[in-house]
Amino acid sequence: MASFKNIALWGIGGDNIGSYILSALLAHGGFNLTIIARAGSKSTYDPSLPIIRVSDDLSHSSLVSALKGQDVVVSAVGPAGVPSQIKVAKAAIEAGVKRFIPSEYGFDNGDPKNTELSPIFRPKGEVEKQLVVLARENPEFTWTSVATGIWLDWALDENFIDVDAKAHSVVYWDEGKHKPSMTTLPYAAQGVLQILKHPGTFGNQRVFMEGFAASQKEIVAELEIQQGVKYSSTKVVGKDKAREAMAILEKGFDLNHALTTVKAGILVPEYKADFVASGKKPILEQVVEGLPKITLTDVVKAYVAKHAQ
Repeated sequence: MASFKNIALWGIGGDNIGSYILSALLAHGGFNLTIIARAGSKSTYDPSLPIIRVSDDLSHSSLVSALKGQDVVVSAVGPAGVPSQIKVAKAAIEAGVKRFIPSEYGFDNGDPKNTELSPIFRPKGEVEKQLVVLARENPEFTWTSVATGIWLDWALDENFIDVDAKAHSVVYWDEGKHKPSMTTLPYAAQGVLQILKHPGTFGNQRVFMEGFAASQKEIVAELEIQQGVKYSSTKVVGKDKAREAMAILEKGFDLNHALTTVKAGILVPEYKADFVASGKKPILEQVVEGLPKITLTDVVKAYVAKHAQ
């Protein structure tokens, strides 16, 4: 496959994974980047970047026009925008786009066990199913989902895996020994860059990333060393937490319980968020060179330094 040159970025506003992908691609300098944004979007971007506005209702014609001449669409939409990606993908096909990278950046949502677990995982799994069909019906069109695992830098900032680095406390799921795959936001963005640099390698598949694997116990041990404090701890039964959240969600959507199911997907072993240990393939780090090395120690050190200021 010929190299990718023209990259359209969709849903790239805000300060989450999209901004890191944009920074990584800008630093690389080897692509022609174009921002695709809704007419009513208030997001701001580097003034040197071209921006093409599409209708707020994402009309097919406005999307096709915006995507003409692009090789790849990289999407980084938030949860509310995930279903709309199929509109973008269908327009991309008509526009002659070769590759679509959906806003995954999480886990193995091709696994029914995961999509049954969480209403946040489910729409991502549905998007992938539809991309599989679109690629089968349109052989010149391909897709790549990137399962980055949990971004530990973000998780520490948000107390997302029940390790509260500000209050120096932890809620261990089970014994806190399960070791899910971990990355950081900048590292995950570098993974997207590597996929774009290898156009013939990762078409029509989910690619897994693991900068390192670490348990809650290991994270807390590293924090205790670097912060010089002892953490207090409590414990929950992971399967029970997941089951309780799923039962409540059957009665209607509730964000807190939906996020609990995401935590379960990370911290309960049966959901296989430990990509290397679970035998997931392909693992990006095992296929390409060029990704930076990251360690638990380095990520915790950066967190502690950031919050010491």
